[in-house]
Amino acid sequence: MIIDITMELSERTPVYASDPHVQLRNHTTLEEDGYAVSSMAMGSHSGTHVDAPCHMVPGGGSVVDIPLDTLVGKCLVVDVREMRIPRTTKRVLIKGNTGRDCTLNVRQAEALLKMGVELIGTDGLSIGDDEVHKILLEAQCAVLECLDLGRANPGGYFLCAMPLKVDLDGAPVRACLLPLTEE
Repeated sequence: MIIDITMELSERTPVYASDPHVQLRNHTTLEEDGYAVSSMAMGSHSGTHVDAPCHMVPGGGSVVDIPLDTLVGKCLVVDVREMRIPRTTKRVLIKGNTGRDCTLNVRQAEALLKMGVELIGTDGLSIGDDEVHKILLEAQCAVLECLDLGRANPGGYFLCAMPLKVDLDGAPVRACLLPLTEE
C-alpha cells in the first residue's frame, strides 16, 4: 500500500506567516473554451515542499542541485516525543509537529547531522528556526516540510519525494511512503 504523505494544495493550505497564500484559478473551462487550463500562484514553500540550500545559504544550490538519490530511499518515521533514531539512518521523517512552529532545535539538528542523516522531514510548517535551517542546508541535508504523516505509523519505509525541477530556493513535492518488505 502506498501512503501519500503530500498535503493537498488548495486556497486553505496553511503557509508560513510571511509567505504568499495559494491561489488556484480557472484560466479556461471546458464549457466556454473546449479545454480546461488552470493557473496557480503560490510561494515556493507552500504545502509539502523541499528547501534548497539557497533558501538560507548564500551561494547555496537550488532545487535542481539536490541529488535525487537523497530524496528517494529507505527512511524512518519517528514520533517527535521519542526521537529514537538508529545510527545507520540516512532519512528521518518526524511525526507529531502539526501544532508546533519548529520541529528541531540546534542541538538536535547537529546531532542528526553527526549521525550522517542526509534528509530530515517534518509534518510541521518548519523544520526549525533560521539557525537550524542554516545548519542543515549548509551541510547539504535535504529538508522536507509540511508532510502529511497522519496515516504513517512510526517505523521503516521507502520514501519517494520528487520536487518540481525548478531553479529556485524551494519547490512543491509529491511525496509517498511504501512499506518495507521483509526478505
